[in-house]
Amino acid sequence: MIRRIPVHDRDADRAATLLTAASYPDSTPHAHAAQAKLTAIRALRPPTHRELSAALLRITRAIDTETEALHRRQDNGHTDAQPALRAIAFRLLELGFTIAEHGGMNTHDSKPP
Repeated sequence: MIRRIPVHDRDADRAATLLTAASYPDSTPHAHAAQAKLTAIRALRPPTHRELSAALLRITRAIDTETEALHRRQDNGHTDAQPALRAIAFRLLELGFTIAEHGGMNTHDSKPP
């Protein structure tokens, strides 16, 4: 549906709105987007608690998409990718600790007995 809109309707802004709706199901859509199409897009994306493997795959794909070009630059001998990779890694660690806490994991340092 998202791919069809820019080709047939020639409305890239609407396609971006639908893509946002698919990526962030709880977000507030732009006012001009058709609610029925937003609902259809959201229905295609199963909730995380029902399909954890699909959610994990989406997360992996997002990380791969953001880091692929950086890894390629590194492989070609460029050192300018390292700061960006470090920043992304730090953010992922930060988010991971927050998610782990909400998941009931103790992520604080503890003193050995």
